[in-house]
Amino acid sequence: MSRMTIHPTAVVSPKAQLAPDVKVGPYTVIEGPCEIGPGVELGSHVVIHPFVRLLAGVKVGPHAVLGGEPQDLSFRGQETWLVVGENTVLREGVILHRSTREEQPTRIGAGCYLMGQVHVGHDVQVGDGVILTQGVAVAGHAEIGDYAVIGGLAGIHQFVRIGTRAMVGGLSKITQDILPFTLAAGSPALHYRLNTVGLRRAGITGERYRVLEQAFRAMREGRSLEALPDTEELQALRAFLAAPSRRHLSGFVSGTRRFED
Repeated sequence: MSRMTIHPTAVVSPKAQLAPDVKVGPYTVIEGPCEIGPGVELGSHVVIHPFVRLLAGVKVGPHAVLGGEPQDLSFRGQETWLVVGENTVLREGVILHRSTREEQPTRIGAGCYLMGQVHVGHDVQVGDGVILTQGVAVAGHAEIGDYAVIGGLAGIHQFVRIGTRAMVGGLSKITQDILPFTLAAGSPALHYRLNTVGLRRAGITGERYRVLEQAFRAMREGRSLEALPDTEELQALRAFLAAPSRRHLSGFVSGTRRFED
């Protein structure tokens, strides 16, 4: 195991718990209490506020700010947390806020990739394997499912839900929920079609893909999903539709419009 490396210009609180092999770059500030797990690497000028938990293998780029108090006027300074999952990469200037609720942290899943200047607000729940590209802004209480991809400079309204393996185009304004397995874009964002490339890469092909095609066509036409085969993906789609929603579902693009790949 490699040894801990802390640059002499870094400032580390005695209340911070650091694993034995953590690397801390120049001018980084680590406040406490916080927990920095094995193999974590912090670049230069990173700020870790209290009540942050970084699990094993997290990589943090320069000038990231993690665990600031939520930007919520109702917040009263209670102990709430930010948790970042294993092997997630946070690039330059990423900003993540901790939650407003003591019982549930703001959470970024395992194996995620958050590119430069991404902002994730309080109480957001991000699944595993999610990619948030340059400049994405996620407002409070939003939910992003596993392996979703959000294009650059997209803005996500508070309480919006984005389903697993969905892909949202760059510069999109997402004010309502986005279905799992779909491709959406626009201002406001609308559903175009299935996320064909993402599904193929995930091995969702053949009959599994055809069932999703039928489901997408049925939802676009306002028909029920009851008659469709009960595949794993359809179960996930039904669960998403059955879950409570504050923002309701984004609409569908008419046949006269086309998504530009």
